[in-house]
Amino acid sequence: MNNYLLIYDPNLDESERQNFFEKLEPQPQQFIAYESENWDQFSESDVLLLWVNDEQGYSILRSIPDQGPSLVFLPHPDLKMIARSLNIPSSKEKAFRLFSESESIPNFDLLKINEKLCMNSLVIGDSLSVLYDSFGKSFFGNLKDRFSRFFMLFRKVDLKQIKLSYLSGEEEKTIETAAMGILAVPHCESNLIFKRVIKDSGLDDGLIHVILVSPKSLFSIIQFGIQHLFFPIKGSTIPEFLTYISTSKMTIESQSALTFAIDGEELQGEKIELNIDERKVKILPGFEKLKEKEFKQKEINVQKLPTGKLREELTRRHLPWVRHATTEEFKELFTTLKQNAQASSSYLVLMALSTLIATFGLFGNSTPVVIGAMILAPLMGPIISLSMGVLRQDDILIKNSLITLFWGIVIGLFFAVIITWITPLKVPNSEIVARIRPNLLDLGIAIASGIAGAYAHSKEEIAKTLAGVAISVALVPPLAVAGIGLGWGEWNIFWGASLLLGTNLAGIVMAAAVTFLILGFSPFRLAKKGILITILMSVLVTAPLALSFRDMVKENKLIQELSGKEIPHGLLRKVDVVGLNPLRLSVTILSDKELNQGDFQAIKKEIEEKINQPIELELTLGVRVFD
Repeated sequence: MNNYLLIYDPNLDESERQNFFEKLEPQPQQFIAYESENWDQFSESDVLLLWVNDEQGYSILRSIPDQGPSLVFLPHPDLKMIARSLNIPSSKEKAFRLFSESESIPNFDLLKINEKLCMNSLVIGDSLSVLYDSFGKSFFGNLKDRFSRFFMLFRKVDLKQIKLSYLSGEEEKTIETAAMGILAVPHCESNLIFKRVIKDSGLDDGLIHVILVSPKSLFSIIQFGIQHLFFPIKGSTIPEFLTYISTSKMTIESQSALTFAIDGEELQGEKIELNIDERKVKILPGFEKLKEKEFKQKEINVQKLPTGKLREELTRRHLPWVRHATTEEFKELFTTLKQNAQASSSYLVLMALSTLIATFGLFGNSTPVVIGAMILAPLMGPIISLSMGVLRQDDILIKNSLITLFWGIVIGLFFAVIITWITPLKVPNSEIVARIRPNLLDLGIAIASGIAGAYAHSKEEIAKTLAGVAISVALVPPLAVAGIGLGWGEWNIFWGASLLLGTNLAGIVMAAAVTFLILGFSPFRLAKKGILITILMSVLVTAPLALSFRDMVKENKLIQELSGKEIPHGLLRKVDVVGLNPLRLSVTILSDKELNQGDFQAIKKEIEEKINQPIELELTLGVRVFD
């Protein structure tokens, strides 16, 4: 572009002005010191290169007529808000090069808030004040203020009742809702949140872009900030608590005063009107060239805005760290849990069939068959119902869940004992032995499964994962092993498997109750008694589990110390701990020669010296054969 006029701030240093003017190529048609706007001297075909501060720039933008001259801004020490809004290059040389290489200057939407010009953004709500700077303060002063407002955000956040009226196509919509804050921009390019969430928009689409923030917990805000602002995921969807609306006109009203900021300037009012200025103003921005495409009006998550009772609940108190379940979620979940707590004929039949399959699978030493029994087992339902009953002190739900669990366990034991009596097998195999020595790892599995079970029940869209939860916790196999122990009269098998079953029950009930509490299905004052009871149950089973885990660690340590070790009589292989009190080992020794009774005693002594304790030894001899 060869023909332009340069308007400059007369308060700039004269030597700096002259130095820059001399570098301009081509030279402007005229140098004009800014005093006041006199648009009569300019035509629509003129291009004005503006080297002015924010105050002068805003004045020019407020007064420029429709179809007036084109505007190009240069960086100025006091051109901050406009430079940020238009992404003006930091050096005058780069800004002038951008201007000289531009083929045309596009129309640029100007946003008006209560008839006041807004170049960058409108921020509504004290909680979102972290998004804007305070006027008249230094960089470090602004930074200090932002940190202060940021930490205040997690101390006390309130959602405010508001009324939205906006145009959706030709239709005018009105929504009474609640929001923590609202952010509005004339385009998405100069705002980090909009660029990450909405991706793009036109500079001349005639639309205001608005985001309403209506979270149900502080945790959801933190999660969104981490995911979208600090570690953005390409193609990620907008979270449910963010609502996006693009419209040409919007009114925001509240019964009490709203705190808001227009380009960082703090104001208050009960009614805020947003609209796109009807004037066609040409401004050259510094954004990368946008793709030429028509940006159509959009509405995202409008139906998820809190209305009705949910709106009242969210505005009654400060925003909690974890979300509170809605009335609809309570209703749907409690209906499901009450059904699961009933000992229906389907439940009893599935309990019998799953126990039969599990018992046959255990005798057959078949892991796939045992897994099939886990999927079929219906025990998870009444256990999750019991956890909710304990959490909310619901006596009826607790009673029905316990009765259902009792009959399920009785039926499981009965059918396991019957199968054991008619089966001639009397020796425990690896599948049975694996379920008679529970330890702290099993409690950890039960806790994780309880969390998964409660979460899956509370979310209809992931209920399909309940089969996976059932597999992970394995309730029916230890019940079947307990029945096998009864059938054989082997009390160590019965009590070991019963302890595993009790561990699973205690861990699931405790973890599921805590999960439901975090998901907001009970206030803490009501839940604390139930939580304490479930924790006490878990502590009671922890003592024997800790002892078993200690023995497990000791066994693993012994196996690691001896397996693959060389002693004078040969190489130790296949080390197993048969018993700990007294310590009994089963060891295979690989030797180059045949060994006699004296050698065996020597091997026992060598192993005792290596682990520094007496042992009972079952020795298997392997002899290397060389050609």
